[in-house]
Amino acid sequence: LALRGPLWQGAPGSCPACCPVTPAWLLDLAKESLRKELEEELKLSTDELRSHAWYHGCLPREEAESLLGEDGDFLIRDSGSSQGDYVLSCRWRGEPLHFKIIRVVLRPRLGYSRTLFQFEQDQFDNVPALVRFYVGNRTPVSETSGAVVSRPVNRDVPLRWLQERYRATGQPRPDGQELAKGDAAPRRLSLRSDSGFTPVLAEIRTRLGGVHASGCSVPRSDMVPSPSAGSPEAPAGTQERGELPPPSPVFRTGSDPVLRPTAPRCLDPEGGAALSGSEGQLHSKAPPKPLRAPSMLVGDASQEQLSTYCELVPKAPWRGRARATDTAFGFLEDEVTPLPRPRRYEEEMEGFVRPLLETASSFQPHSFHSLLLPPDNKPLEPGALKRLKDLFDRHDCRTMALHILYIDCLAGRITGVPREQQRAMGVSSGLELITLPHGHQLRLDLLERHHLIALGIAVDILGCTGAVAERAATLHKIIQLAVELKGSAGDLFALSAVMKGLQLPQIARLDQTWQKLRQSHTESAIAFEKDLKPFVKRLHRGEGETGPAGEVAVPHLLPLISLMEGEQLWDDHEESCDLLLRTLESARSIATSAGAYKATAEAKLQGFQATPELLEAFQTEFALRLFWGSKGAAADRAERYRKFDAILTVLSQKLEPAGKTEP
Repeated sequence: LALRGPLWQGAPGSCPACCPVTPAWLLDLAKESLRKELEEELKLSTDELRSHAWYHGCLPREEAESLLGEDGDFLIRDSGSSQGDYVLSCRWRGEPLHFKIIRVVLRPRLGYSRTLFQFEQDQFDNVPALVRFYVGNRTPVSETSGAVVSRPVNRDVPLRWLQERYRATGQPRPDGQELAKGDAAPRRLSLRSDSGFTPVLAEIRTRLGGVHASGCSVPRSDMVPSPSAGSPEAPAGTQERGELPPPSPVFRTGSDPVLRPTAPRCLDPEGGAALSGSEGQLHSKAPPKPLRAPSMLVGDASQEQLSTYCELVPKAPWRGRARATDTAFGFLEDEVTPLPRPRRYEEEMEGFVRPLLETASSFQPHSFHSLLLPPDNKPLEPGALKRLKDLFDRHDCRTMALHILYIDCLAGRITGVPREQQRAMGVSSGLELITLPHGHQLRLDLLERHHLIALGIAVDILGCTGAVAERAATLHKIIQLAVELKGSAGDLFALSAVMKGLQLPQIARLDQTWQKLRQSHTESAIAFEKDLKPFVKRLHRGEGETGPAGEVAVPHLLPLISLMEGEQLWDDHEESCDLLLRTLESARSIATSAGAYKATAEAKLQGFQATPELLEAFQTEFALRLFWGSKGAAADRAERYRKFDAILTVLSQKLEPAGKTEP
């Protein structure tokens, strides 16, 4: 960009007698000095407002409007009516619009201050993040205007140059070089003779140490125009080499990752600074996610000053002059009039109870009153086992599946949860509680129940000490129970427990029993191998249907609760991360759909008439006392499981000794 004409002629502080024409080397020095200063600004962190060429500092409103040529053009400048605030100037539908950026200061009790910026609802930690969001997402600045900003209008001079030119009066310096009325305004501020070059000459003289280009000594007081000459006094410190005046306030919170902007091209063929790097700053990272904190207008400007900007309607109403508000930290300054809250909200807050951390199991076998067991029963009491077998024989699989569903809904706190218990949990359903830290005890209880159902299946099969056909018939009925749990009951939790029992090593090794099943009950054998096993495998991998759309009353919870209790579900292989991700996605789906699961369970249990003895047979407390006796039920869980596994192994070996086949 060439400098044209004798800039010093007639300019305050010039020396016409000695320097009728500006030397070319001095102009090159001026251009190089400003170019380097601009490059240093643009190399700052992208969270810093000065690093963006679309920020024009103290540029006046009229000058800003002259730079906005087409719809979508925009720039950010300092507010002339409210010091420290910023304004978005843009052109939309052929008209220049000005939106004051609302500042919200959060001040919690601990003394930490945080500043957010917004237009109507979305709040951001800094102005660059706000600009990236609205430009990257093409979001209207306000609902009333519908204005969309898309193209930044970039400056090609450093902010110091603009500050010296417009700081004091908000108008260009009267140096005789302003455009005549009616002339076309330049598209960008530049170093042309028509943009006012007196501050540049002052900078050159400062850097030359007070020596005129022609060799004449010039007093330092003549370096810049004096206030009496009609020009604003340069900010303090700008005469010193290498020092910049204080920039407009920059608020940095570090919420966005720091990305260095691409270095701008130096000078174009005409000498202008082509700020391609600044254009890239808008898209150097994805538009940030807005902060959905309730908003309040902040500012000291009068109503008359506010009316000079386009109207913004924050989504949260406000009253009076709000200095700060912070709902996240529960702090509200005295200046702010609190907003009235709905009566229902106040009623709920009055009855709010901090969630309780449960430390004891909800299963209490010592206080359990049984209809099938004596008060002081022994482990696996023969009389109790015989009564159980008769009970199961008298009921069909569908009825038993509904009894299991009823107990699972109570144990998982899906249905029948009183309001007092909901307040103690902090949520309305156990399906939400198992995803929370204070749901630890519920997860342990569900793991206990799941394993006891599997052990009950094994006991039912291994308790058949008669012919192989008897065991095959029992196996057939259990498979039919699994089919009913999957279909009519929709209890995937119990289904996975039953399938776990059928696949225990002590059951899987009964080759004679499985062979008899294929011969006598072919349909059940096919259903087990071709339907149930693949279905449960998909459930474990997070690929099965777990949502209410599949008529599920109790979802598959085992992977989630096992994972949250620190159990390793999968070996280390390349699919482990995918399995983990699917499990977490399933957890989110289960928690958000708790109400739908409850409705499905209630629909399936509508008109359900429970048989007391059969209902007791599927309760966890009953299983604890049946397997380990009234005294051993309270023993350590790991020790109980270890001993019972050894018992099952002995029973399995006794029924079908290794290497021996039945004739």
